[in-house]
Amino acid sequence: MAALLGACTIAVEVLTHRGSPTGPGPLRGARAALHGELERLESAVPAGRTPDDGLWQRHLDVVDRELERGHIDAAVRAWHDAYGAALASRGWESMIAVGDAFRAIGRASGSVHGARMNAREAYLSALIRARREGSVDGAIRSAEAFRELGDRVVSEQCLHIAAQLAAGDERAQQRVREARERGNPPS
Repeated sequence: MAALLGACTIAVEVLTHRGSPTGPGPLRGARAALHGELERLESAVPAGRTPDDGLWQRHLDVVDRELERGHIDAAVRAWHDAYGAALASRGWESMIAVGDAFRAIGRASGSVHGARMNAREAYLSALIRARREGSVDGAIRSAEAFRELGDRVVSEQCLHIAAQLAAGDERAQQRVREARERGNPPS
């Protein structure tokens, strides 16, 4: 898992500092590099062994309680349990939730920037799982998560994947268009 963390971190760091998104056309620059990295990481991200039994959510409930009490160390330990359970489950939702939880830990500890690496890893795993499942909503939610991190290139690539998954489904295509508009509000 440490190798995956390192690869995800390097890929996202390199990609978010190289160029800007080019829109829904052919992949170029940073978006093309990110696509290649996603293809490479596809086999490294665990598919999950079990149906979603909600164990990750129970651990995240502990994270929330510990954060309310101001116990950052205990929240981090519970987060590690949640992350392990999320990896074992099959869905993208669990990976988004553990990424969001680590960002909350970062805010509570005053270490927002430091929390980005773990959140990014979880969000990238969520995107890969959403793509595997053919989940337009998962790709859109991944885009929103990366946008919240300030990673516009990765967010745009998530929306590109969502658009590919939505091909032939007008309602899904509309959800992608709405997500693009939320990410690029008129000035």
